[in-house]
Amino acid sequence: MTKMPKKAYHYDVKILPERPKKFFRAAFEQFRVNQLGGAIAAFDGRASCYSVDKLKTDSKDSEVSVTDGQGRVLTYMVEIKETGDLEVDLNSLNNYMTTRIFDKPMRAMQCLEVVMAAPCHNKAVRAGRSFFKTSKPGERQELEGGYEALVGLYQAVVLGDRPFLNVDISHKSFPIAMPVIEYLERFGIKTKINAITSLETSRRSIESFLKGLDVIYTAPKSFATAPRIYKVNGLSRSPATTQTFEYEGKTTTVVEYFQSRNFKLLYPQLHCLHVGSLTKQIFLPIELCQIDGGQALTRKDGATQVANMIKFAATSTNARKAKITNLLEFFRHNNDPTISRFGIKITADFMVVGTRTLRAPEVEYQGKRTCRPRNGSWRMDNMMFLEPKPKAHKWAIVYHDPVQGRKMPYNQVSDFEKQVLAQSKSVNIKLEAKAEIRTFKDDCSLDKCFGDLKSKEYDLAFVIIPNSGASYDVIKQKAELQHGILTQCIKQFTVERKLNPQTIGNVLLKVNSKLNGINHRLKDEPRIKNAMFLGADVTHPSPDQREIPSVVGVAASHDPYGAAYNMQYRLQRPALEEIEDMESITMEHLRVYRQHRKTYPDHILYFRDGVSDGQFPKIKSEELRGINAACAKMGIKPKICCVIVVKRHHTRFFPSGEPSQYNKFNNVDPGTVVDRTIVHPNEMQFFMVSHQSIQGTAKPTRYNVIENTGNLDIDVLQQLTYNLCHMFPRCNRSVSYPAPAYLAHLVAARGRVYLTGSSRFLDLKTEYEKRKIVPEFMKTNPMYFV
Repeated sequence: MTKMPKKAYHYDVKILPERPKKFFRAAFEQFRVNQLGGAIAAFDGRASCYSVDKLKTDSKDSEVSVTDGQGRVLTYMVEIKETGDLEVDLNSLNNYMTTRIFDKPMRAMQCLEVVMAAPCHNKAVRAGRSFFKTSKPGERQELEGGYEALVGLYQAVVLGDRPFLNVDISHKSFPIAMPVIEYLERFGIKTKINAITSLETSRRSIESFLKGLDVIYTAPKSFATAPRIYKVNGLSRSPATTQTFEYEGKTTTVVEYFQSRNFKLLYPQLHCLHVGSLTKQIFLPIELCQIDGGQALTRKDGATQVANMIKFAATSTNARKAKITNLLEFFRHNNDPTISRFGIKITADFMVVGTRTLRAPEVEYQGKRTCRPRNGSWRMDNMMFLEPKPKAHKWAIVYHDPVQGRKMPYNQVSDFEKQVLAQSKSVNIKLEAKAEIRTFKDDCSLDKCFGDLKSKEYDLAFVIIPNSGASYDVIKQKAELQHGILTQCIKQFTVERKLNPQTIGNVLLKVNSKLNGINHRLKDEPRIKNAMFLGADVTHPSPDQREIPSVVGVAASHDPYGAAYNMQYRLQRPALEEIEDMESITMEHLRVYRQHRKTYPDHILYFRDGVSDGQFPKIKSEELRGINAACAKMGIKPKICCVIVVKRHHTRFFPSGEPSQYNKFNNVDPGTVVDRTIVHPNEMQFFMVSHQSIQGTAKPTRYNVIENTGNLDIDVLQQLTYNLCHMFPRCNRSVSYPAPAYLAHLVAARGRVYLTGSSRFLDLKTEYEKRKIVPEFMKTNPMYFV
C-alpha cells in the first residue's frame, strides 16, 4: 500500500427508480463510462462511491439504460454529489497504531472494503462480505431440499501491525436454478400428466421453500411477451382448474384464462404460484415458472442441509488453503483497474506469523488421580468424578406410550436402566438401585407424571424423547417452568439403536453436574484466588423471525475451581446486542456466590461472547457499568477483567507439513497462541486454538481484553483462558472457548427453548415473568441447564 494516495473522495450516489436494486451496479457503470468520462470510481452497489480523482457532479444527462437477463430494457436516473465530509484520510491507515482498537480509521477501511470488492462483483454473487462463484453443470454440490452449496471468497480489511486483507473460504446454501416442476418432482410430487399428486398434503414444506424466492415466468409464445421475474408469496388456495380471479370485469379460472388465449395447461390439477403484490391476485401456472439462480437468502438452513454442508465444507488446512488460492486466481485482484488506481497490490503469499504453544493443565479426579490431555482430549479410564454427592438419588425413567402406533419395548427401557446404573457406579454417581419407570401418552399425561414425581421428591427423571410426540422443548418447559424437576433427555432412537458405554458416559457427565457434582478440577492451582468467572451471550432470532425477542444468557461460577455454575436468562428487544439488565443479573450471581463461598469475589473475570469490534465501547459503557453498579450495591469493589470472545472472524492458521493419523486435518496443536503481527499493536489481544478440530480447519478464537483493573499479565490471562477451556462439563475435551462463555451460550439456548410454541410477544417483562424458572429448583440444581 506504499503507493496509495493520501486521500480519496467520497460521493453520495442516488439512483431512481429505487427498484429493482439488482441492476444499480450496471446502471452506475454505464453512468461512469458515459457521463464521468470513464473516471475510476469504486461503487458500493447502493448509495456511495469512492475515487482518488475529483469527479464532476454537474452532469445534466443522468439517464442510463440497462438490459436485464430476460432482454427487457430498464431506464435509471443516476445522480452523484459530494458528501458533507468529502475527503477520506487514507493516510490514517499508516498511523492508527497509536489509537485504541475501537478508534479504527473506519472511513478509510470502509473505502478500501468497497475498492477491494470491485473485481468480485462481475464474476460472483455477493452475500455479506463473501463472493460466491456460481456452479457449472456437473459441478453442483447438492444439499437436498432444492438447495446447493456454493463456495465463496470472504474478504475484509483488518488491522494488525499494518493493514491486511483477510481472505478465507465461505460456504452458503443457494436455491438451485431449475423449473419449479422439477423441484416438485424432486420433492416426490408425481407430475406426470393424469397421475398428479395433490400439493395439498405437502403444501407446508413446499411453501416454506418457495416463499420469498424469485421465479422467472415465461409466458406462452402466443402471448408474445418477454419473460418476467416475480417474488413468490406462496401457493394459490386451489388448483388452476378452480382458482378464480377477476379479469376484464368477469370471474374466471386460471385454466379458462389461458384457454381464452390459446394455451392449454399441461398440469391444470396443480396449484399456481401466488406472486407479486399481496394485494393483487397474480396466479402463475407452476409449469411456466423457473427458480432464478444466484439468490442469496437470509433464511435458516434445515437440519439435513446443515449436516450435508458440514460434510462438504470440512477440509484439511492444506485443501482450504488451495481453495483460497484458486479463488484469488479466479478474481485476479491485481489486474483490476480500480484497485490499481488506489495504489494497492496484494502479495501472493500468506502471512507467516510466530506462535507459542501453551502447556495443557493436568486434570484431577477423585483420590487426587490425574491425567494430562493429549491432542486436546483425555480419557477417564478407571477414574471417578471429583465430587459426586454422597446420597443415593431417587430417579425415574419416563417414556412414550402412544395412543396409536408402536410403543417402545419395555425390555429396551429396562436395559437402559441397567446400563445407567452399572456405569453410574463406576464413576461414583449414587443412584438408587431401582428406577421408577413411567409412561406418558400425551402432553397432558406428561404433566401429571412430572407433578407426581415432584410430589414424591424424585431427584432426576430420564426422559426418552419419542421419535414423534412430545418434543424436547415441551419437556423442558413443563419440567423447569411448571414443576421444577430435573430432567435428562435422551432420544428414543439413541436408546434403541446407539446405546453403548461411550454414549452413557457422555450422558453421565451432564447428570453429575446437574446433581451438583463436580466432574473434575485442574491440578494447577488457579493463579487468581477467590475469582468469579462470568460468561455472557445473547442469541438473536434469524432474520426471517424478527418478531421473536433476543435471549440473554449469563452463567457465573460459585466454587473454587470454576466448575460449578448458576444461571440467569432474560428476554430483550430483537437484535439488541448489549445486555440491558446486567445490574440485576450480576446482583443475583453475587448473591449465589456469597451463599456458596461465604464471601464475595475479589476478582470478576468476565468472558463476553458474540460482539463485534464496533460494539466494544457499548459493552464497556453499558454492561461493565451494570456489573460495577451491582458490586457497589453489595458494598464491594472487586478487580474486573473483561475479555471479549470473538469467534465470528475469518483468520485461520495453516501450519506447514502434512496431515498425520493424530491430526488428519493438519491443524495447529491445541494451546497455540498468536499475539503478534496480526493483532492490533496497541491492544491486549490474542488468538488461540484451544481445541483439536474433529473435522475441518480449526477456527481460532480471538480474545480482546477491554478492561483489566487488576492489571493481570497477558501470559497469566492466556494460560487461565486455556485452562478454562478444559472445564466444560459436557465432555472430556478442551473446547474452543472458555467454559463460562460456553455455558452462557447453553443458558441463552435454553431461554430460546422456553419461547417455543409462542409467536406473539407483546410486553417482554410480562413474557419473561410467564417463563420464570421454578425458584426452588434453581436453588437446588443450579446447573440444571447443562
